Formats: sequence, C-alpha cells, structure tokens
Amino acid sequence: MAAPAPLHAGSSIKQGIALFLEYLEKERNYARHTLDAYRRDLQQFARFLYPRISLVGIPVNAVQREVVQSFVEELRHRGLRPNSVARKLAVIRSFFRNLCRQHILADNPASLVGSAKPAQGPPRYLPLTQIEEAIALPPATEFTGARDRAIIEVFYGGGIRLSELVGLNLSALDLDEGTVRVLGKGRRERIVPIGGPALQTLKTYLQHRAALLMELDITQVEAGALFLNRKGRRLHRRTVQGNVKRYLRQVSTGQSLSPHLLRHTFATHMVEAGADLGAVKELLGHAALSSTQVYTQVSLDRLRQIIQQAHPRA
Repeated sequence: MAAPAPLHAGSSIKQGIALFLEYLEKERNYARHTLDAYRRDLQQFARFLYPRISLVGIPVNAVQREVVQSFVEELRHRGLRPNSVARKLAVIRSFFRNLCRQHILADNPASLVGSAKPAQGPPRYLPLTQIEEAIALPPATEFTGARDRAIIEVFYGGGIRLSELVGLNLSALDLDEGTVRVLGKGRRERIVPIGGPALQTLKTYLQHRAALLMELDITQVEAGALFLNRKGRRLHRRTVQGNVKRYLRQVSTGQSLSPHLLRHTFATHMVEAGADLGAVKELLGHAALSSTQVYTQVSLDRLRQIIQQAHPRA
C-alpha cells in the first residue's frame, strides 16, 4: 500500500484530519474511543466550514481565527454545555497545533479563540453506604449478577477507567497477589491492587464464568477476555456503562451516574482517608500530579464542612 502523500499548506482539511488521527493512533497510542471522539469533533468542525469557505477542498491554511470563533459561537447558540464546547475547541487546537509542529502552518488559528470556562467544581462522588448498596444489588448466585457485582467492585476497588476494565484479560488478574495488570492511556501499563472484597467477588464470578464457558462452543468465545457476555464474548463498553448506570440509579440521584463516578469515588475516599497523593496518582494512572490534585479540593471542602458543623466559633 502506498504511503499517504505528505501534508502541505494547500492540503485539504479532510487530508489533515486523516493524518492527524493516524498520528494519534500510531505515534501517541490513543485509545480507540478517544480517536472516535476526536474524529467526531473534527468532522463536525469540517462540516461547519463547507458553507463558509468557498475554496475547493478547504485547504488547512484557509482557516482563520474568526472562523474558529464562529464555530464556537454556533456551538454555544445550540445550547451545548461549556464543558462540551471547551472539549471540542481543545481538539481543534490540538489539530492545528500538530500542523504548526510540522511547519505546515506558521500560526494556530485556534490558539487565541476563547470559550466559556468549564465548571471547575470538585468531582462528584458517592458515600460509602451507597457504594455498598450498589454492590449488593446484582444477585451473586447467577452469572450476570456475579459479573456485574465484580465489575462494580473492581471499578471502586481499583479506580480504573471504563476502557481499562473492558480491555482486561484473564491473564491480567493475579489472584494470589490481589492485583490486576491494567493497560492505560498511551498504552502505559500499571499494576493495581484491588482489595479483599473485590478479589472475593471476582473469585465468585470466575466460577460462574467457567461454568458458562463449559456450555459454549469454545471456538466461538473470547476465552482470554476477563468480563464476558452470555455468549462468551468480551463485554462492550456501552453494556458496562448501561449496567453500572442502572445500578447506581437505584441508590443515588442526579447526573453522571457512570463508571467514572466510581473512579472519582475511589480517589476521593482514598484522599479523605489520608492516602499519599503520589500513590493515588499512580493508582489512577495519571500522567501528571495536577490531574490528581482535584481530589484534594474535595477533601478540603469536607474539612470545611466539618469545621462549620463542629467548631464553636465557625
């Protein structure tokens, strides 16, 4: 297969997007769902450009700051949340920054474009009582219940990401050490202890899993995957997402009832219990400590609340 033509200032936006996504996949090792999100955001931007730039193919050097600003204003007009607008703008900035890095463009047309600042409140988390209630909901006496109980335990017990959980293989689990080997962002591998309760629910699930595989055609299953559906295939991320949300709805209200909420809860409970921030960073697989420091704000808010309730001069 012939190598794609190198980009230049007259290359089309379409060509630029294709090569940018290829770079993120092959050079930066971005996960598939992240690449899909980048693709959607950039294609949305490209569709916005077509009626506004009367140039065949829309060269990458034809996009000016005003056009990017118009796109941001269009998103706001459509009622997108500030966080969503900021995320799309960040993707566009990254796209043009990559073109500048390759010396295809001299300036990034998105660098000075502003968006409504995303809300920076501390991450939401659940109290331990609600976590325990959610874990108790799936019936551990049958396959799907045992599996879903183990999934919630692993999310909360190890603080791992959704993509990391669905990518877990049976070989990643060390029952003797009580750990899982996780492949995180940028294909960085880390070992995560998951604790006694999560380990016990996993052992129960593995018994049901073995019984299920005995009933299925071994040539039609994904025996290497840790978490399976009833057909013996690796669970899809949307299935895990939907199941976790269904259980959390029964114990809590509000938005963001997702696997990521369990990750936030894990980190918050660790920090509130006095865990070293550097250790929490390693457990979460954060590349920078600044990503972990948001959980210290949760802890400080909790301390302020305690002072307000208990201190006689508060």
